Parts: sequence; C-alpha cells; structure tokens
Amino acid sequence: MDIKQFALLEDLNKTGSITSSAQRLGSTQSGISHTIKKLEKEWHIKLLKRTNHGVELTSEAKYLLPYMQSTLVQYTRFKEALDAINGLSTGSITIGSYSSIAKHWLPTLLQRFNQTYPQIQIHVREGDYDEIMQWIGQGTVDFGFISQSGQSNFMFLPFQKEMLYAVVCEKQTKDVMPIHELEQYPYIASEIGVDNDVSATLRQAGIQPHVICYCKEDASIVAMVKQGLGIAILPELSLKGLDVNTYPLDPPAYRTLGIMYKSEDVLSAADKALIEIAKEIIEKKD
Repeated sequence: MDIKQFALLEDLNKTGSITSSAQRLGSTQSGISHTIKKLEKEWHIKLLKRTNHGVELTSEAKYLLPYMQSTLVQYTRFKEALDAINGLSTGSITIGSYSSIAKHWLPTLLQRFNQTYPQIQIHVREGDYDEIMQWIGQGTVDFGFISQSGQSNFMFLPFQKEMLYAVVCEKQTKDVMPIHELEQYPYIASEIGVDNDVSATLRQAGIQPHVICYCKEDASIVAMVKQGLGIAILPELSLKGLDVNTYPLDPPAYRTLGIMYKSEDVLSAADKALIEIAKEIIEKKD
C-alpha cells in the first residue's frame, strides 16, 4: 500500500469529485480512476459509488477511512521528525545581532552549538534594532538577538533584564546618577539598537538631552565621554571590558534582551536547537 492512496481516498471523501481531486492532487481523472480500480481489486471491496453530484465513498470505504486518516497523521509526524533529524545534520543558520551581544553572548553559545551540531554553518549579521527587525521581516535572518523595544507583531523570547548606566568622564560623589540631571550635560548618543532602549527611558522621564555627537560603536562613545565631550547612557553588556566611570540611573532603568522571530512555524529544527542551548546558558547564569 502507498500512503498516497490513503491521501487520495481522504481527498475524494472531501470533494466528492474525481475531477476536483485530480486538480488538487496534481493527477488526472484517468489516473485516479485507474488507482481506484487497482485498489478495489487488491482490497476485494468496492471503494466508490456514483451519485447525482459526483462520487461518494462506499460504506466499506467509510469504515476504513478513520484508519487511513490516522495513518496519514502518523506519517506526517514521522516525516516531520525525519526532516528535523536531517535539519540538524546539515544546513545553516543566519542570526541578526547587536554588536555587543555578538561580542559577549554569542561566542559561548555558538561554541556549545558547534560541539553538538558541527555540520551546521552559522552566519552572524550585526546591525541595529531597525536593521535586524527589517531582516527578520524579510526573512534574510532566521531570528535576531536584540532588545524588546516598542511594539512588534513578531514573537519575542526574553532572556535577560539588563541595567542601563550613566557613563561620565569625572568620578561623581553620588553612587547613582539622578536621571533628571542628565539635561545639565552635553550628551553622546548611540546610532544603533541601544538608542531605542535609552530613548524610551528618557521619554518616560520627560528628558530631552542636548545631543552633540552620534556614534555607532560603544567604544567610540566611551572614548568621547573620557575626552570630556559629554555623558552617555549605555547598558551593562556594552560596557564590558571598557575602562570608564559608570553609575546606575536613579530611578533604575533597564532593557530586556532576548530573541525576536516571526513565528514558531518559520523556525527550523536547527534554529530551535540553538534557541534551546541559549536558554540553558541563560538559566545557568541566573
């Protein structure tokens, strides 16, 4: 028996028409008629009967139909499992990421993934929030490691809440930087994804900083601050390895990092495997 024969009988039960089923299944009327006759001879039962509107399954065929449908469901699951296995033995993943995440998160994650799935190639595209969201929408990346900024129709899997810090040139006498004092200083702003999170924090506080310079790289922002050009706000991850004076904001401000993707349906087996490893790493840190 061929699984396609079960699919044919199920479709004929839905359409009641050999012509319609032929069109839906990419076959011909004569081809379907030949298959039905062959099955009737093999199974020793009548499968179809003519009606005023087309064809109908016989009572014997209807009795067998649930078993055929169950077999089709099981075959579909088998095929999905087989595809998943094959998807984890070859192929590629394309990830969108902030530069700070690519520098501090991804090396550990990708090393773990590569140890388990060495045949899968990984491509990392670094960009800002808007770029990565566009790539996800276009399907040019499978998912993105970014922050949860603004409204989106995409799915977001949060991993970590990260504090934002005021970055200043001179050491302060206070342990924190009151957010309302930011307007007193020239401000160095980020052109990349960080600025979405910082801008939201400033808007909520009713702050409009006097921006004198925009930089794309975190290290460039810190260099400008250390030169005394102004102050900045950066998240903890962006400040790793950089020697500069930092102070938590008062009240505290955070951004939420995680994985952004279109939907579960578009994630491959390899995508899901990498996400699961990312979850394990984050849970261990917590």
